[in-house]
Amino acid sequence: MSRSNEFTRREFVTRFSALSGCFAISAYVAGCKTSPRGDGRRGDSPRYRFPQGIASADPQPDAVLLWARAIDNETQGPVALTLQIAPSAEFSVLVVEETITATASTDFTVRCFVDGLQSNRWYWYRFLTPDGFASRLGRTRTAPDPDEDAALNIAMFSCQNYERGFFNAYRRLIVDDLAAEAGRQIDLCIHVGDFIYENVNGGALPTPASGQKLRHADGSIRTAGNLPSGGEPRGRGDEVLPVTLEDYRYIYKTYLSDPAIQEARARYPFVCIWDDHEVLNDYWQAYHPGGSLQQRKVAGNQAWFEFVPAILSDAQAGPAGPNPAKDFEFVTVSDAPQGEFDADYLSQEPNTRAATDSITIYRSLRWGRLAEILLTDGRSYRGPRGLDNSILGSELIAYPRAPIDPELIRIMNAGRTANDNQPPESLAYEGETIPNPRRDSPRGAMLGATQKQWLKQTLASSDARWKLICTNVPMMRFGFDTRFKPYGTRSSIFWTDSWDGYPLERQEIMEFIIESNLSNVVSLTGDRHAHFAGFVCDDYEQQRPACVIPELVGASISAEDRFTIQNILFANDAELLQRTRFNGASLGYYTEAAPAMNAWLLFGHESARLLGATADTARALEVAESAINAHVRYADSDAYGFYTLHVTSEQIEAEFVVIPMPIRDESTGTPATRRRVRVAIPAWEPGSEPRMTEIEVAGEPPLLGVKS
Repeated sequence: MSRSNEFTRREFVTRFSALSGCFAISAYVAGCKTSPRGDGRRGDSPRYRFPQGIASADPQPDAVLLWARAIDNETQGPVALTLQIAPSAEFSVLVVEETITATASTDFTVRCFVDGLQSNRWYWYRFLTPDGFASRLGRTRTAPDPDEDAALNIAMFSCQNYERGFFNAYRRLIVDDLAAEAGRQIDLCIHVGDFIYENVNGGALPTPASGQKLRHADGSIRTAGNLPSGGEPRGRGDEVLPVTLEDYRYIYKTYLSDPAIQEARARYPFVCIWDDHEVLNDYWQAYHPGGSLQQRKVAGNQAWFEFVPAILSDAQAGPAGPNPAKDFEFVTVSDAPQGEFDADYLSQEPNTRAATDSITIYRSLRWGRLAEILLTDGRSYRGPRGLDNSILGSELIAYPRAPIDPELIRIMNAGRTANDNQPPESLAYEGETIPNPRRDSPRGAMLGATQKQWLKQTLASSDARWKLICTNVPMMRFGFDTRFKPYGTRSSIFWTDSWDGYPLERQEIMEFIIESNLSNVVSLTGDRHAHFAGFVCDDYEQQRPACVIPELVGASISAEDRFTIQNILFANDAELLQRTRFNGASLGYYTEAAPAMNAWLLFGHESARLLGATADTARALEVAESAINAHVRYADSDAYGFYTLHVTSEQIEAEFVVIPMPIRDESTGTPATRRRVRVAIPAWEPGSEPRMTEIEVAGEPPLLGVKS
């Protein structure tokens, strides 16, 4: 470490240690024998508990962050803990033994930044209570040195809804990992958002598949219960939304009571970003369709910081200079109207700026010479999506009546810059002429100008073999062939909360990658509640758009799958529903409601219609149009699960793991798998297009979900 970096690290340690619940600790240069207080009897203490387990995060070559939440059952007061770290699970030699205190100011959570560790190695850790009992055993690791050759194995997760299913996906990963051969065991987990769902049901929701309420193995109903404040009614059934910091904390504590996620967070270091449900569905900056939420944004940021460990103000410089991330600092704000926006649609309203600036999470992590992991924030700096609320309405979940012409979105996304700064006064929408609601608005952005510049500079400056961009929402286009509709197109857009609602910035970033002659850039994401694999193109409106980077999209852990959601959203349109679902019993499919949606996205509307009408896959393939969404290779709309990556200098091998709908508690067992879908992305040279190998399926194939 250079002298300047040493000075910056000292500054960071001083600042971090001053934050409530945060501790900076240095490992011993030489290990010491276990002290008398280090017996660490395993099991629950009569007085102290770790109800949300323990965790680690963000491996660096010499450092890692450790986390725990401890409570005193008798006094509900501060808890003095002893953190121990050892190079082996026996704890015969310690590299850290330090006393820390969990207090009410951070809901009894602690974050311990530990440096002075050796690079590229595993460590074991535990927290001891004052009466000599120990937390569960934790395992974490450091990253390789920046110039070291080392493979990387990642597990990707997103979208876990406690009240919609069990977190069996984590248990499936652990079972697979215990059986994996050396060199292919998971190094870290990346969670790309929707760690919680803010909409809480006071009772328990019946599952769509069975109509029954979820029950734990002991027979108790799986429910988040009631929020401390009572919450704000959402206007849909018994659902309520969090209002206070205590509400958000309560939701995290409920989610982290799940034994499967506790086991995973203790076994692997996690690297996390957020999406919208950590604050409120579909929010942007500090706004949502119903108004302003600066106070909720601050509360959501604080709860995330307390319960989702991450090294933010870490002083580890990235390839483009100092890391922009910053730990949470409390600010007092009011819920104020939007105010003025700059040219990149960033609000200049003081309460909004203070709320979004209370924490900064975009950052990069280096894994030896192999990978630069770029972690983005797609919520705090984005403008409103391309499809205006005047069309969508003001509901918290807003969609158009049907997929719409992408040109309409492009014009709205451009705002006052459309048509070379001569935006149209009106727009054609489904045979009607409507006023252009964005005629005087700035161009909509996903990342904001500052973060976008950081992303570009990091991509261009990094000398790592692979550049892995982790985003909260997919970048590639998902077009619906709606030519059967009077105003339909070959690639109409429905999901505008992702990059399909921000096509101009997507095109700008792809063109930057082309112009900078970059290669081996891959997008890793989730959010769509389905598995997908394909490519992000430069300009999808061109006859032959260039495939610029591959993208891998992960299904949800337990939030409702995309197929189920689309059945609800298209329920009032028989033509759309016909191309979404059909009776699969005649095919022997695992459920009566079978997806025609895969065929619709990969092969066009007629293939999906014929599949829905006849349940005959062969006939549906006879009319398939492979040019529909030619950039999408794999679509699995009724999947739950996760995907893994085995990254080497030669290629990335991805495996999508599909588990059954997680309505049975398998948190301590061996969850079943429906299928495993494998694809490889070979490294490519600058100036050439990326490619994917032939997709291999083991188990029950996705119904017309693979394009050769």
